[in-house]
Amino acid sequence: MKNILILLAGIFLASCSLVKTKSGEDAILYKNIEKHIAELSSDKYLGRMPMSSTEQITVDYIAAQMKEIGLEPANNESYFQEVPLLAVSSTISNTLDFETPKGILKLDKMVDYVTFSRKMEAVQSLEQSELVFAGFGITAPEYGRDDFQGMDLKGKTMLVFVNDPGYGTNDTYFKGNTMTYYGRWTYKFEEAARRGAKGCLIIHETGPAGYPWKVVANNGETTKLYLKPENGYNDRCAFEGWISKTAAEKLFAACGMTFDDAKKQAIQKDFKQFALPVKVSGWMKSTFEINASRNVCGLIRGSKQPEEVVVYTAHWDHLGVGTPVNGDSIYNGATDNASAVAWMLEIARGFKAAPAPERSVLFLSVTSEESGLLGSGYYAEHPFFPMNKTVAVINTDVMLFMGKFKDVMLTGSGQSELDEWVRREAEKQGRYIAPDPNPDNGMFFRSDQFPFVKQGVPAIYAKGYVDAEKFGREETMKQVDRYWKETYHSPFDEYNPKTDDLSGIVEDAKLLYHVGTNLANSTEWPKWKADSEFKAIRENTLK
Repeated sequence: MKNILILLAGIFLASCSLVKTKSGEDAILYKNIEKHIAELSSDKYLGRMPMSSTEQITVDYIAAQMKEIGLEPANNESYFQEVPLLAVSSTISNTLDFETPKGILKLDKMVDYVTFSRKMEAVQSLEQSELVFAGFGITAPEYGRDDFQGMDLKGKTMLVFVNDPGYGTNDTYFKGNTMTYYGRWTYKFEEAARRGAKGCLIIHETGPAGYPWKVVANNGETTKLYLKPENGYNDRCAFEGWISKTAAEKLFAACGMTFDDAKKQAIQKDFKQFALPVKVSGWMKSTFEINASRNVCGLIRGSKQPEEVVVYTAHWDHLGVGTPVNGDSIYNGATDNASAVAWMLEIARGFKAAPAPERSVLFLSVTSEESGLLGSGYYAEHPFFPMNKTVAVINTDVMLFMGKFKDVMLTGSGQSELDEWVRREAEKQGRYIAPDPNPDNGMFFRSDQFPFVKQGVPAIYAKGYVDAEKFGREETMKQVDRYWKETYHSPFDEYNPKTDDLSGIVEDAKLLYHVGTNLANSTEWPKWKADSEFKAIRENTLK
């Protein structure tokens, strides 16, 4: 009997060893991804708005899944990181008034202009503020570009074009139609503040912006979330906002210029800003509320270099309850972004089914992406691992339910050596690397990897996207276009088990699991490419 028990014990231990050393990808299952998506996008979560009545059940569900998988609480003994937020509700003047050589030009709110501000002052106004045309509002020494040329902007309002001066040209100036961070509207507001401007108005154009004017208008007087400031955002402009292209055409015409002439001047490499013969006036009244939301975070501690970390991110928030469409007011957010939360949780399950990685791996489901990457931004400023010990961040967002894909679309391709890490694993799945079909949209700067990128951490933002196996490339792109026009940020972003196919998400989870495993079991530090605007930041942090 004793020998039999010893034999059985040996068999049991051997079987446990086999379970632990099998490929982690075998633990990544369709049924689990489906379970997470169906749950998080169900009506009971009311669209997962941060700080709403359903935030608690949302973050509790994700934390419970992390615990069930076997992840450690990443924030000391907690699966949560509190993110203090500032909610700003504003009313803006019915018109923004421009005193021009041809009389007063009045721009109607929502129709012609939208302004907002995070500066914590109840009443703010522009009173005969001088208007300065600053081209694209860019200071980029590596491109030999300075749209300001030392002009004093204190108390003045800056008018700029969206995107880069290379957009829409046949030139390779900047990166042509591929947006750099200098083209993002967030950068332009930041640069205006650094220059001491009181206001910054961006001229909207659908192509260069990447979305129509209605997206701007729909956010006009809505409550906006920002990270809680220490200084009341006194270092930001009092007015940040947009004017429509039609309004800009009228404004330039009143100054004796055409819109096209102004654009041509701004594109020139030697452009210098100049004051327009215009004074602008308007007001804004705001109320403020400070509250907190939460990131959800689980950890696998590395076996050899536990102080170094690979980070996976996927935001849990969506838009909550909004304007009814066909009687439905719940913006469920199945693709955006219950899909990626499910993807991340299953990758974590894969890691736990395999031997412990040599580097640590952090799984971070962040809040308030839809409000401006706030949860990931807060983590990047208050990390559990320093940025110079963060090897890479792997993120995805808006995973479509179209089955398996032949491609792996790399958003931000050409930025870092991580492209090759993805390419090697894609080839093992018989897939090819596809660049972002719309690089002018600047999507690399619009999801949760970007706060890490701004601090120099190389990033992967990858998924199947342009070539679904069951449709072919042409039909896939038609369906993708239909998604952005009809489903994205609408109550129609729901999960339907009868028609939706999640097998592509399973494949992507397996692929990015292997990429993360390779990184976590390596001593390499992937580098930025020579022409990346983030290369110098990383090099400085690693000194």
